[in-house]
Amino acid sequence: MTTSTSVRARFPGDGRIDFDTVTLGPVAEGEVRLRVDVCALCGSDKRLLRSGSTVVPGHEIGGTVVEVGAGVDLPTGTRAIVYIPVFCGTCRRCVAGRTNQCLRLTQLIGWQRDGGFAEHVDVPARCLLPVPDDVPLTTAVLGLDTVGTAAHALRLWQRAQPDGVDRALVVGAGPLGLGVISVARAFGIGAVDAADPHEGRLATAVALGARAAEDLESENQYDLVIEVSGVTAARETAQRVVAPGGAVIALGESDQPYTMPATPRWRRTDLFTIRSFYFPTSEVEANWDLLRNSGAALRDRLTVPLALADLPEAFARFVAGDYLKPCIVSEDAR
Repeated sequence: MTTSTSVRARFPGDGRIDFDTVTLGPVAEGEVRLRVDVCALCGSDKRLLRSGSTVVPGHEIGGTVVEVGAGVDLPTGTRAIVYIPVFCGTCRRCVAGRTNQCLRLTQLIGWQRDGGFAEHVDVPARCLLPVPDDVPLTTAVLGLDTVGTAAHALRLWQRAQPDGVDRALVVGAGPLGLGVISVARAFGIGAVDAADPHEGRLATAVALGARAAEDLESENQYDLVIEVSGVTAARETAQRVVAPGGAVIALGESDQPYTMPATPRWRRTDLFTIRSFYFPTSEVEANWDLLRNSGAALRDRLTVPLALADLPEAFARFVAGDYLKPCIVSEDAR
């Protein structure tokens, strides 16, 4: 063994973060051990901060392979990001390359098994996405939730409106909404308006090329609306401003039910409603090209590098809205 101990964060609940040091055993068959070089905070992690978690959280992970288990033909030193869904690889969806639709999916890394708020993490080798030499890990990690999820949603939308649209509205300028803005033109969207009650987030959206939306009350304004906050009021806005024949992409997540209004106008609206989850591994190569074009600018606008020991402060400022995308970054990756 090249690594014997590892520091990890634990979320016992009620907003507390503790640290412990564990002794590492051998790497399991079919798995790899990563030195965690980058792990970005995600809005969904706030739920685990409140409720507690039996596993180490952190699911936007980039790192370097330091050990491999039996049956894994991958050299140590490989830089990679971690694909969150622990897909089976054998069901009909996985065989077709639609790994995000795995029919036997029971675990997400950082949710049902240990994630990346630690010095090391063990993951199935099939969940490792090697990073091209020309893409820094601090940029590559945005290819997971921020750009990967955004791009997949837009690829689904293209099936409904293959000719593109002149202007779209993004409701919610958090990291995922900003990811949508950064790649929108590559998917046939002429221009983007953005809406967010947080002035700093809206300013970042404008800096990335969006225009601040001026009217969120009038009906029938946009042929495409991407709702990214999950807030009930934002969902209502999306359903109000979309035009008949348009599309709403429902990306935002929350504990609130997603409802559609029982109004005469809504009943008379012909509309695509699109919900997507993550992205399939078959899209990874195309996503590297998106990151090469816009990843560095997005990283520089969104991320703040911090050490693992700074995780409690990072979450405090993240929850307060001071940080958009704080990242735990190792000394090796800085």
